[in-house]
Amino acid sequence: MARFPIWAWHWARPADPRVPWDRARRVPLPAAARDRKEAAIGCFTGQLGTILPPETVAHFTRDQEVFLL
Repeated sequence: MARFPIWAWHWARPADPRVPWDRARRVPLPAAARDRKEAAIGCFTGQLGTILPPETVAHFTRDQEVFLL
């Protein structure tokens, strides 16, 4: 089962031993999927900047997804 590390982007850093990075897999996203995803994120303006700072949101607007297997 693949897991999406939503909150890990908020607290983890590269090589953080609490995250099984050796099981991480990168999945490229087509431009249309990125556009839809950015539009969806934009619907949650109450969380942007307060709960989710820009550097965390940046992980969700990249041209790829990261999953933990």
